[in-house]
Amino acid sequence: MRIILYTGKGGVGKTTVSAATALACARRGQRTIVLSTDAAHSLADLFNRPIGPEPIRVAKNLDVCEIEVHHELAKNWGTIRAYIKHFLASRGYGEVIADELSVLPGMEDLFSLLRLLELEESGGYDVAVIDCAPTGATLQLLGFADVFDWYMNRFFDIERKLVRVIRPMAERVIKAPLPGDEVFGQIEQLYQRMMAIKNLLTDPERASVRLVLNPEKMVIAESRRAFTCLCLYGYPVDAIVVNRLLPPEAGGYLDDWLKAQKEHLDFIRVAFGSLPQLQCRLFPREMVGLEAVKQVGAEIFAAHEPGAVLANHRPFDLEPENGFYKMRLHLPGVSKKEVELLVKENELIITAAGYRRHILLPRQLEGYLVAKARLDGDQFHVLFTKDSA
Repeated sequence: MRIILYTGKGGVGKTTVSAATALACARRGQRTIVLSTDAAHSLADLFNRPIGPEPIRVAKNLDVCEIEVHHELAKNWGTIRAYIKHFLASRGYGEVIADELSVLPGMEDLFSLLRLLELEESGGYDVAVIDCAPTGATLQLLGFADVFDWYMNRFFDIERKLVRVIRPMAERVIKAPLPGDEVFGQIEQLYQRMMAIKNLLTDPERASVRLVLNPEKMVIAESRRAFTCLCLYGYPVDAIVVNRLLPPEAGGYLDDWLKAQKEHLDFIRVAFGSLPQLQCRLFPREMVGLEAVKQVGAEIFAAHEPGAVLANHRPFDLEPENGFYKMRLHLPGVSKKEVELLVKENELIITAAGYRRHILLPRQLEGYLVAKARLDGDQFHVLFTKDSA
């Protein structure tokens, strides 16, 4: 199943572009679904019909779904949530407050994304288009996989064994329940599903992110930061969509906007390099309904296949070479002074333009040391050599 995720600053037109991509794929005979993981769903408004948590058919080969957070929470977080509520209640918190605190920030988005695994396993679709939350929330969500992986590899087994040993005494002392095996079991199951979705979304043959932006200074700046962060975490970006372009005939009152737009477009071509840049004009009316969505898709994909991988490259790879190991990380839009590298035991900590990633080094690098690191253009290279000590 081909997966395309759309994200961008709030208000740039992600939902319309997502729906237009999905409809364009469906019109080419591909079984397609478009899902919204944004808490503020808009697909129902766009298609002018009620849409719920289960897929409904809105056109030939096209299903639409707005993921229902409470259902996904109960399925993926139910046991853990029940324990947290029980623990908080034992510490004197009221039922309503305990219920609210039992859901960690961002978990709704995470569980919505895990719905992709079900679609992948079902085999019912050729293409899934995801209308993601605005950029900041999406980057936090995709970066959560690395944080979760770090915790599970560092502390999970130790905590599980420790709780088994101290539970009888500790519960009497602190007068509160400690998590049982069923809680740890659901955490482990959630981790396995999270790693499965990460592996799916970082495979450039199957999944890619597309950034939607408007030709405006602040929007472009946020999109550049998002591009850097996505590459840092290993998520392939295969295109940008420059949306709501003013047509030349919009001059007169909007002359200054047209001049600024031209400057911004020139900058976008340089800032995003060889990344394919799709465009869509600002239409003279509100684009709502199937026919309007079809028009948007026809304009965006006039010269490209909507479901194709438009730029195929891996943001991250590690390869052996003549007794060394070379790691390459694509870091667009950053300067040397914005990149920092720290080695701590078996992990590499890379900071780029304010974003930080902890990379747990694979087993084949045991006994190797970082010999050299350099930023060459938009490629960050790290050389590992055998420890001779």
